[in-house]
Amino acid sequence: MALQELLEGAAQSVREVFGQDVEIYLGRAEQGVKRPCIFLEAEEGERRPLPCRREELLCTVTADYLPRKNDDAPRTAAEQLTQALAVVRVKGGPALRGTGTAGEVKSGRAQASARYRLVLSQKEQTHETMDTVSLSMTLHAPDGETADTETEE
Repeated sequence: MALQELLEGAAQSVREVFGQDVEIYLGRAEQGVKRPCIFLEAEEGERRPLPCRREELLCTVTADYLPRKNDDAPRTAAEQLTQALAVVRVKGGPALRGTGTAGEVKSGRAQASARYRLVLSQKEQTHETMDTVSLSMTLHAPDGETADTETEE
């Protein structure tokens, strides 16, 4: 499972709470947006190796609600965002429970965030691992003698 699937799951959770009237953007581009809208971003945190060639990834999803002009209900939006991020269902994967879920209102905007622990298999990990190193040497012999080739793993 990658961060993109987590963001898409978070977007679906937000839609279930807010309905279809709110635009949801994955990423951060505030120019030319339709209000009210929500920006969802995922920030990758620490990684920890697990047995069986797996890895645990700690990441944080932040939801930022941009209300309509002169809207005075950002506190309600903060509560709804917190509710939406509490449990995120990932398509084709498990339901993830957010930890450290918090919401706040600042500068007329509502913001909420939650941390998730993802378990990545080797094929989902972004960095490459090397299991074996292959070394091949060819020794050139002087004329009239045979050449030997040695391979070591």
